[in-house]
Amino acid sequence: MAEPELELRQVHYFVAVAEEANFTRAAARLAMTQPALSRAVKALERTVGSALLVRSPQGVTLTPAGRTLLEEGKALLAQATRATAQVRREAAATSVVTVSGPGCDVLLLDRLVRAFNEARAPYRAQVSVGTIDDQLTRLRCGQADIALWRGPVTAPDLAARLLRHERGHVLVGSAHRLAERRSVTLAELADEPVIRWLGASASLSDPALWPDGPPGRPGVEVSDGLQMLAVVRLGQAVAFTADPDNGAGRPEGTVSIPLADGPRLPLHLVWVRERATTHVHRFIAHATPAARPDLPPPSSVARSVATVPGPASRADAVSR
Repeated sequence: MAEPELELRQVHYFVAVAEEANFTRAAARLAMTQPALSRAVKALERTVGSALLVRSPQGVTLTPAGRTLLEEGKALLAQATRATAQVRREAAATSVVTVSGPGCDVLLLDRLVRAFNEARAPYRAQVSVGTIDDQLTRLRCGQADIALWRGPVTAPDLAARLLRHERGHVLVGSAHRLAERRSVTLAELADEPVIRWLGASASLSDPALWPDGPPGRPGVEVSDGLQMLAVVRLGQAVAFTADPDNGAGRPEGTVSIPLADGPRLPLHLVWVRERATTHVHRFIAHATPAARPDLPPPSSVARSVATVPGPASRADAVSR
């Protein structure tokens, strides 16, 4: 006669009891009754042929067999979670690939997604618009399969494909002394206070971009696009940005001026390594030529961009 097999449900119940060291707390955590949980654990003990818990009025403690099952059971549950997530991702990838980016890149996102969909792939891509700060979070939590990202990609769980390098710009207030210039040099910014970014947008201050040190004098520290825009409009500092022509244009009350001798800013497509499905790789391969800066932006963007619900911010258009 075949021996009874361990069920994931039983392991899940046991791990909760072992971690809480109390049936009442574990039952509340599992949203089930205490008697039902007690019966499930006893059934598990019969299945493995050994006592797993020592019960007392103060709670429960683990037997040697219980300690072994707790360690192995947590690993088993983690593997089951990963397997389930991967199967769901593969199933979803047969119908849609979600590409995320900040609102300031909506034109480029639209170009990449529409070019891919017009190639009549067996599945479709869609756009998800968020903020600069949340792109990597969107990837890791599964809201997006691919994201646009400027700056270095060093996290071991992420992979990246360089799409292109973009000309750097300086954003100044409309009343700034340089506002009428068609371009500026770094030397002309030597005495200018330059915004110092905190958070994701600090990638524009990456030392690799400025081997001789960042130009200008240290200015106000900001952590989001609205703060940056207010400081620039008031003339308190200037800000380095990527090319605004690739997105929604420059914000009102500001002027974006190309840096004649500034660094070229890298633009990447980024994805989570363990979620790199065949469809993700196909989109990335297709997007590389579609991202060439010499391609004209698509028309009627406002009517054609399909967005997926997600956090958005007025700061998107200015936080570069």
